[in-house]
Amino acid sequence: MEFTTEDTDLHTIKKSLFNYAMQGKWNEVVNICRQQPRAHKAEIVVSGDTALHVAVSEGKESIVEELVELIRETDLDALEIRNEQGNTPLHLAASMGNVPICKCLTGKHPKLVGVRNHENETPLFSAVLHGWKDAFLCLHKICDRTKQYEYGRRADGKTILHCAIFGEFLDLAFQIIYLYEDFVSSVDEEGFTPLHLLAGKPSAFKSGTHLSWISNIIYQCKTSQVKIMRAEWWLVRICFNPNGGFCSHKLRMELILRLY
Repeated sequence: MEFTTEDTDLHTIKKSLFNYAMQGKWNEVVNICRQQPRAHKAEIVVSGDTALHVAVSEGKESIVEELVELIRETDLDALEIRNEQGNTPLHLAASMGNVPICKCLTGKHPKLVGVRNHENETPLFSAVLHGWKDAFLCLHKICDRTKQYEYGRRADGKTILHCAIFGEFLDLAFQIIYLYEDFVSSVDEEGFTPLHLLAGKPSAFKSGTHLSWISNIIYQCKTSQVKIMRAEWWLVRICFNPNGGFCSHKLRMELILRLY
């Protein structure tokens, strides 16, 4: 099969981008993208990654900045190009916990934070699934406040809080509780709330922790009553209901996470 002139040119562009990227000759990659704007959307590897995807994956922050600036000048939609997994460059940056690249990408195109991959996950999920708290907080600040709960939930009902607890990233989960309070009682398709998942993590309870004596919280659970008796000053919380009954769902989650 013969290529037309246009096809041949694009084929040559892809081949050159691939070869230079694999050789680490990133300045040449930038030069091609500067001369050929359509190079920004060219898939250069079998996984569907563009040159920008590859640069992000390799953590080439200065190169990413140059490519993003070129894209901004020509075709901003190129930042939304997704690979075979449906991941944008921002998904990759978030999964690596690379805050500077996350800021670079969203600084030019804030709505990238709401783009979903084939798992129906936004970049928020990419950060949380890998336990990157700083990257998550960076993306959270970019979110449109009217859509942050939408961005933090998948089609199967699982939220970023479900994912943080399942991955045992409990410090990150604690952050999510404060920022996305409604997710504490969110139920997924299987009928599980984040608290259900947490209850299945032995390390989240006193018997499974290895805290120093000064951080050790002595607690009692009698039927539906919960009382914290001793903690470091910054952990002090009194949650005792003299009339019985559970404390709030959110506070119960906080108590368990603090015991981790």
